Amino acid sequence: MASRSTQDNASITIRPVRPEDLDAIVDIVKLAFPYDEQFAYRYPFREEFPEEHHKYLTIHYTKYINNTSAGRNAIMVAETPDKADQGVAKVVAFAIWDNAGTKPPGSRDIPALAPPEQHYERKDCSTVRLRAHRAATMRARKEFFVDAYGERQISLRQLATLPRYWGRGAGTALLHWGMARSREQGVPITLFAGSMGRSLYEKHGFRELGQAVVQVDGEDERIVESAMAWDPKLDTDRDTDNA
Repeated sequence: MASRSTQDNASITIRPVRPEDLDAIVDIVKLAFPYDEQFAYRYPFREEFPEEHHKYLTIHYTKYINNTSAGRNAIMVAETPDKADQGVAKVVAFAIWDNAGTKPPGSRDIPALAPPEQHYERKDCSTVRLRAHRAATMRARKEFFVDAYGERQISLRQLATLPRYWGRGAGTALLHWGMARSREQGVPITLFAGSMGRSLYEKHGFRELGQAVVQVDGEDERIVESAMAWDPKLDTDRDTDNA
């Protein structure tokens, strides 16, 4: 079911993903995610191997869409009139949400859910950084999210907007969709945020529970991601700015 909001005189429609949205999602990832330090850290050779980069992004997000069809997650997209043709609806942002489960914290055999399988053979990535990032975020996911909430959480895996549509409310509209779902189900939203997205979540009442520090042995460079959560039971309605 689609929902609609109005931001900066442009109509934004939020709807479930469709298989034909794959190319639009891959384009958003290629253009928006390099601004996020964790993506640039993991895929430092994406410009050197653009075809490889496109190939594996397509494989990765095909799996996410297949998981949605199987009921394991929800992908929502934001549409708005195309700047070049106002009569055409353009997908300008997307968000991937893991569905909440039923097991409470302390239950046995609760996995710290991982994203679709990584392809460490891809040439656009740093294999050691990809493995280090996966290991660090899985540990932090268990420590800060699974141990606190069990399966009773909605995990925001990814949220991204085409850079030329930043500031028009698409990211905020997608986040509001997830927060409404969180309120309906009475479960928190959990996520990892880098420096780029942290301010949006803080404006909406998310609080930092801890950090995932990613660093390869022998390297000086490292990245830090904030493990954040928003619990509808602890929060009240607030005015927020568009993002």
